[in-house]
Amino acid sequence: MNEQTVGWALHALEPDEEIEVLQHLEGCDECRRLAADVAETTTVLGGAVQQVEPPASLRDAILEQARNTPQVGRAGDRALPRHALRDDVASSGASPEGGARPSRSERLTVAATRPPAGPGRGSARNGWLRRPGRVLVAAAVALAVIVSGGVVVGQMRSMQAERDASLAQAQEMRDVLSAIAQPGTPHAFLSPGPGGPMVAAVVMKDGQREVMPMGLDPNEPADQTYVLWGLNEDGTPRAIGTFDVRAGQSGPVSVESPDSGSYGTYAVSLERGREAPPAPTKVVATGQVET
Repeated sequence: MNEQTVGWALHALEPDEEIEVLQHLEGCDECRRLAADVAETTTVLGGAVQQVEPPASLRDAILEQARNTPQVGRAGDRALPRHALRDDVASSGASPEGGARPSRSERLTVAATRPPAGPGRGSARNGWLRRPGRVLVAAAVALAVIVSGGVVVGQMRSMQAERDASLAQAQEMRDVLSAIAQPGTPHAFLSPGPGGPMVAAVVMKDGQREVMPMGLDPNEPADQTYVLWGLNEDGTPRAIGTFDVRAGQSGPVSVESPDSGSYGTYAVSLERGREAPPAPTKVVATGQVET
C-alpha cells in the first residue's frame, strides 16, 4: 500500500483510489507516517527551489492552448469510480428481485466503509500500477523519503546549527561594540595573523580585562587552558591570566589577574595543563591595543 499512500500524499490518485487509501490510513500507523514524511519532503524540496517569476506571456499561452483543445464530455458526465461500477454489476446479477440501482451517494458510502482488507483493493492497486508515470513519481518520492530522508533532516539540522552559531557570534560582536562604545576604552581585536579574521577581543573594563572568544575553539578543561599575554615595546610576553572557552559559550570571559598594568599588544595562547607557562608555546591570536 506504500505506492498508493505516496500517490495520495502527492494528490495523484483517482477518487476511488483516494477512498481506498483514506480507509486504509485509518488503521495503519506506518502509512500515516509515510504520508507525513512525503508531505514534509515535498515541502523541503519546494522551498529549496529558487522562485522565478513566470513570463508575462505564459497566461496568454495557456488560455490559447485551452481554447484550441477539444473539450470532451461535460462536468456532470464524470466517470463513476471503478469500485462503484463493480458494485452495480454485482447488485444487478445477484438480486433476485431485480431491485433498483443504488444511488451514487450510497455507493460512495459503501466504498468509504469497506474494510481495509476487503476484496476491492486489488483493482485499485492494479489501476494505480497501470499508470507508469505515477509509479515513477511515487518511487522517486518514496526513495527520497526512506533512503534520503535522514540526509535531508541532517542538512536541515546542520543549517540550523550554523544559523545559531552566526546569531551567537553576532551577539558577541554587539557585546564588544557595546563595551568599547565609550570613548577612551582600551581594547584589542585579536586575529591569527595580519589580515586574518578576528577570533577574539580584549577589553579593559572597570580595571579588569575581559576576553570575547568569538572564534576560539573550545579547550579541554581537564588538561588545557587559554592564557592571555601582555606585550610592551620590548616584545617580552607577560602572562596576565588564564581562561577557558566552552562549547556554546557566549559573552565575555573575565580574566582574573592582580596585574593592572597597561600593554600595547595582547596575545592568546593555548597551553597544556592548567597553569600559564613562563613563555607562550602555541600562540593562536594577537592584536594591537586601540582606544
